[in-house]
Amino acid sequence: MQEVDIPLTVHRVIADGGRRSSISSVTFSATGSDILDEETAEPAELERTLGLWSGMAIVVGTIIGSGIFSTPSLILAAVGSVGMSMVVWVLGAVVSVCACVAYMELGTMLPRSGGEKEYLQAAFPRPRALLPFVFCLSSLAVGSPSGLAADSAVTGTYFMYAATGRSVEHSEWAQRAIGVAVALFCTLMHGFFVRAAIRLQSVLTVVKVLLLVLIVTVGFGVGIKRGTRGFGDAFAGTSTHPSAYVSALFKVFFAYSGYTALNYSIDELRNPVRNLPRAALGGLLITATLYVLSNAAYFVVLDEAAVRNASTAVAGVFFTEAFGALWGQRVVPLLIGLATLGNVMCGMFSASRVLFEAAREGYLPWSRVLGSISRFQSPLVALAVSCTLTIVYIVTPPAGEAYAFLIDIGGYPVWLFYGLAVVGLLIMRRSHRDLVRPFRAWHVANGVTIATAVFMCVVPFVKPESDDGEIPYWAAPLAALAFILLSCVLWYVQVVIRRGPERSHYAYK
Repeated sequence: MQEVDIPLTVHRVIADGGRRSSISSVTFSATGSDILDEETAEPAELERTLGLWSGMAIVVGTIIGSGIFSTPSLILAAVGSVGMSMVVWVLGAVVSVCACVAYMELGTMLPRSGGEKEYLQAAFPRPRALLPFVFCLSSLAVGSPSGLAADSAVTGTYFMYAATGRSVEHSEWAQRAIGVAVALFCTLMHGFFVRAAIRLQSVLTVVKVLLLVLIVTVGFGVGIKRGTRGFGDAFAGTSTHPSAYVSALFKVFFAYSGYTALNYSIDELRNPVRNLPRAALGGLLITATLYVLSNAAYFVVLDEAAVRNASTAVAGVFFTEAFGALWGQRVVPLLIGLATLGNVMCGMFSASRVLFEAAREGYLPWSRVLGSISRFQSPLVALAVSCTLTIVYIVTPPAGEAYAFLIDIGGYPVWLFYGLAVVGLLIMRRSHRDLVRPFRAWHVANGVTIATAVFMCVVPFVKPESDDGEIPYWAAPLAALAFILLSCVLWYVQVVIRRGPERSHYAYK
């Protein structure tokens, strides 16, 4: 089937010294690789290499990472019961679908790479570039590298599991060393072998999906044969404290995160107005179904105590119980390690595109270098910086609670800007009525996303019933909030004093 070359108009927000804002049109071919700005006539260098299926593979590949293989035991420990754990996973799916629908409207209305950077810039033009600047720095320095570090560390956990046959009692620094190697490998692939990296992502995505299908199949098979083990008195011990559910939801949303991946790299997606909604929502629905069924399978095969004691290797313990030592302790953990490696590849792809776009907007120093394209058709310098920040997060957290801390510190700014982006969507329905909206989000989806964002940003500061961990409960949200406030100071230096956007790649002459 031959693709049609469809002209598409992108609306870019132009801020004039913080005094006014306007929407400028950029016309490009929806299937080609050339983007021509009507005022500057500058060609874009990144090619449109992603179609519907490769785009959906990136979405599925970004969502399915360490979360589903590692967080069920942490979520169970937080909420206190098997039944409530399942409720939280279903609730996470519903909220994620609502947020995905809102981002479908944003992405098709403003189809440019950068995600929230573009949406916040359009909705909140004053103070000039403040919110998009703070988003970019928070995403680049907190949200993206912390999540990539968590996935890289879990990849190390499962590779160590495959090598030693033990789900726990590994050398934590050996796991971290493997995590560093994973981050470097993904950076080299995306930096020097762009098309091969996309193909590898697609292959690893298939591995992930097949692993989840295998978990579901085994769970139902065992359930039919011997009945369920973990569902007896399913809601006994359920926590009633709101902070327990924030902790659980941060981990569930971490597992579901990734449905906005194409919003950050939409300049590389062919026919984005058609393919973005299909790839994003289709990938999320497939993954959410597999996640809920996989959690049910865990509790069918394992009892509640076994899941709690499995720590971040619950999938490995599951397969050991189902298939015995060889498959459960050697083969399947290796496959899970490869699956989480694929998640790091997808995440590194998206994170580098946000940094690349932030540099080209003039939000970062050395923007010409950070926003450059290598001869390999990749943002090589942006990839190197993303990798460096990820490695810092891998090696610096204290031992013991590092994985949970990385999830919590990264989740706070994510939900703050999710909420602001959807508030901006509602504002733009009034302030930019002339913008073409190929897709319109439901009111209930917008309301659920905003309400969830408020809940996730406020309740982390409520003291939990027990706070006996090595890291205080307030450490992660306070550190994230402190960096957001620091970003406001950096915004004043880079945007107001140095006038970075006026000397950026996108500056109009």
